[in-house]
Amino acid sequence: MSRLSPLKHLFPDRLIFALAPAEIRGARYTGVLKDRLVEESSLPCDPAFGAEAWQGAVAALKSVPIDFPAKVTVVLANRFVRYAVVPWSAALGGPAEEEAYLRHHFAKIHGERAKGWALRSSRAAAGAPRLASAIDGTLVAAVRECFPRKGKAKLASIQPQLMTRFNEWRGGVPAAGAWLVLAEADRACVALHSGGRWRSVLSAGGSWLALLERERYRLQGGDAGELPSLVLLAGARTPADKGGWQFREVAA
Repeated sequence: MSRLSPLKHLFPDRLIFALAPAEIRGARYTGVLKDRLVEESSLPCDPAFGAEAWQGAVAALKSVPIDFPAKVTVVLANRFVRYAVVPWSAALGGPAEEEAYLRHHFAKIHGERAKGWALRSSRAAAGAPRLASAIDGTLVAAVRECFPRKGKAKLASIQPQLMTRFNEWRGGVPAAGAWLVLAEADRACVALHSGGRWRSVLSAGGSWLALLERERYRLQGGDAGELPSLVLLAGARTPADKGGWQFREVAA
């Protein structure tokens, strides 16, 4: 990644780093009233570096020199995140009970290792399920170590890719809903948002189209109601055989 040159102004720039197993991508924005993209770059990394798939990406991130004031957002590839649609509960009395509820839900799926995960959930109207994410606590700690307190770059947030992209695309999701597909070479994240709420999420290895078809088939036998045909597709091209889907390609 090229050295990011300083800009002299009163307000810190905004840096966004997208971490994936084989590459990190960086974007630099400046401006007061409106962000302006001033630089983009990428840096390859080794997915086999270390015991965890994210360790090569974090090592590459740590090597990036930043010698100007900046607020940093780190977006984690879906491969580094676990997702679940968590049912609404009216019995939760506060943040501590909410976290315990989320952790219990992930523990039912993934076992004892969920105890060390950092959890987050989307906001939802009363009665609506929420999209929850779980990130390995050691990954969160490793990312934070890349931005020491005395450094000029300050870590503002760590975000799961699906949640980040949904916030960008939500204006394009009609009332009838849409499928969100974030495709990679050998895996994909497929989620359904319809009726103003999250219906399902699947992040797994395999063909993105096969995973999409699998989720549609699974939900057709449940209580999801009429399913939308619109698919917001990132990271892949619309297939020649659309199979009844309405695809809209969006930036990954």
